[in-house]
Amino acid sequence: MSDRVPPYFTRLIAAFRRGQAGRGVHLGYWDDPANPHGDFAAAQDRLDEVLLAMAGLAPGQALLDAGCGLGGTLARINREQRAMALAGVNVDPRQLEVCRGIAPANGNTLRWDLADACRLPYAGASFERVLCVEAMFHFSSRRAFFAEAARVLKPGGALVASDIVLAAPAPEGAEDALRAGFGPWPDPWGADADHRALAQAAGLRCTAWQDAAPQTLPSHRHTAPSGEAEAGDATARAAQVLRWLHANRRLQYPCMRFDKETD
Repeated sequence: MSDRVPPYFTRLIAAFRRGQAGRGVHLGYWDDPANPHGDFAAAQDRLDEVLLAMAGLAPGQALLDAGCGLGGTLARINREQRAMALAGVNVDPRQLEVCRGIAPANGNTLRWDLADACRLPYAGASFERVLCVEAMFHFSSRRAFFAEAARVLKPGGALVASDIVLAAPAPEGAEDALRAGFGPWPDPWGADADHRALAQAAGLRCTAWQDAAPQTLPSHRHTAPSGEAEAGDATARAAQVLRWLHANRRLQYPCMRFDKETD
């Protein structure tokens, strides 16, 4: 398995194949974080709703999901939209194997490509929309991904994404724990540049922005239940560290849209 694939995906894939988990692999979104209700899968669906509302999808569009996970977001689009050309890209062939269990519907087409999101295998101006749901922090370079997203977008198209960025100060060892359990995570602090600056450098303009950290915080009741991390379990330790950072306002969870100008 590539060292570019987070180790926790081994568990997620196994749970999916046992029928114990769905296709969602991102955090959830709670409209009222002070009174979280409903299950985690429903909250994950709400995060998709927030991002897809930002995207403004329409029949006939071509859409790419960069870092498509197990295909949950594209499966929803496939159910709800018509006549769209849908593509998912991932560096993990196991995840793509799971994705290929999704049957095209409503006149849509689906394709799944094994590739690096920082080196997309598509011609320029191929898509009206590019999505990247909670995957960008795993990529080797946010800057390279923004440049690639801008390249493959048609004029007037849009990149819609969510991401996780940490804020200093953090406890000693936090970065090492996150990389051991949730890595790769090349730039946890966004040291290269912030998203708006990276987008501007790529020729994209920010048109929507929300820090959804408060709405996503209750996710950790499910991803990192209270209690000590299991001894020797790097992923469990990383989950507890991320929960602490999130609860102590050392984390941003931006949901954002960037538009490519028309010619």
